Amino acid sequence: MIARALLALVAWIACGQAVTDPLPVGLTSDHDLRGVYRAALCGRPDMPAADCETALRTYAGEVPAPRPPAAPAARYRLVFVPGFMASCFPGIHTFGDAADAARSVGYAVDVVDVGGRNGIAANARFLAEHLERTPADGRRIILVAHSKGADDSLQMLATRPDLAARVDALLTVSGALQGSPLADDLHFVYGVTFGVLPFESCDRGEGDAVADLQPQARRLWWQRMGSSLRTPIYSIVSLPDFDRLSPSLVLPYLTLSRVAPDNDGMLPVHSQVVPSARLLGVVNADHLKVAIPHPGVMWLLAFSPAYFPRPQVVLAAVDVIAAQQP
Repeated sequence: MIARALLALVAWIACGQAVTDPLPVGLTSDHDLRGVYRAALCGRPDMPAADCETALRTYAGEVPAPRPPAAPAARYRLVFVPGFMASCFPGIHTFGDAADAARSVGYAVDVVDVGGRNGIAANARFLAEHLERTPADGRRIILVAHSKGADDSLQMLATRPDLAARVDALLTVSGALQGSPLADDLHFVYGVTFGVLPFESCDRGEGDAVADLQPQARRLWWQRMGSSLRTPIYSIVSLPDFDRLSPSLVLPYLTLSRVAPDNDGMLPVHSQVVPSARLLGVVNADHLKVAIPHPGVMWLLAFSPAYFPRPQVVLAAVDVIAAQQP
């Protein structure tokens, strides 16, 4: 144990600078796991120290911790839940590389085909139907959700306690847990553009996805449903350096910066957490890059070319989650 603690401390020193910058406003958490998550990520054999230092931000108050053991892959099924409109564009495969990496080390892996333009209630129903079809093979489920997919997952967990009993954790990656001010600003624009335009791979959807993401709607949801949740939430927050921002997110980033300077191009950092969540870390990636592998040359003007180690970021989080289980 002493040797593991020393190795973790060396990794923490190598991968994280001793800084005094406080956490961004609103990122306080009842459960701060930044130290153990850094040990899990930076201690991986496939994570060079320089890459970890670039990918994972360091703030004051982080406590060094031993690296948790690798999760027993055969015990878990990872269920990936994409975000808003992810299924509407060809070449977009949310968490595609992370899912491949997880399969390669023995996890059972599903990617849920939720409706790209569906509201939260409809996608929660689709997610529930997916879990109902999933064989009860003894594996425990970890939901890994991006953006609005976190809200879809929360709705399912709150309304289907029978299915929630099979889920050990919800891992939110840039999760829209408290919505975004952009949803207020863009609701009308979406309704006359992307909300009605034809997409070959996704229909117009059921419900009003953008209205569901308005901060007031999310506040009301937490007031009504939050106390019914029993599944622990673990959160990875995205906050990019400006030079790592995807070109397509520059305008929304600047727009959002008027009210929330710390944002990922779609969500303020404080919207990506709730007090009851376990904060794993803040990564240097924007709202797209944190979950979506670069789709190729046709998307050069939409996605940042910056490298981001999504598989390692996700699998390190699973290691932490597994170590937290009784």
